[in-house]
Amino acid sequence: MSDQDYKHIENPLHVTRREFVSITGIIAVLLALPVIWIKSAASSKNDYIRARTQNLYEDDIKSKIRVSHANKSVARYYEEFGGKPLSHLSEELLHTKYINRTTVLY
Repeated sequence: MSDQDYKHIENPLHVTRREFVSITGIIAVLLALPVIWIKSAASSKNDYIRARTQNLYEDDIKSKIRVSHANKSVARYYEEFGGKPLSHLSEELLHTKYINRTTVLY
């Protein structure tokens, strides 16, 4: 057998196994950090939304006028300007569109 049959080729990067594992771990952490940041940002946003929702319900319970037909301002609007309830103009000016956002909260 000659020396030409068995040639040892050095690792071109000169990285040991331990260094490779360290580098891989660092890369994995760097890739995972944005996911953690996004989850924490979404969680804090959801906490704010839950607190805001709870406070709105508490304010609604405390308010004296809880229904629109008992509100003197709304009755005056219909008398002077709006015409009748559920008219096209009233729908445009007074009513809102509901968007289900429960999937955002959880």
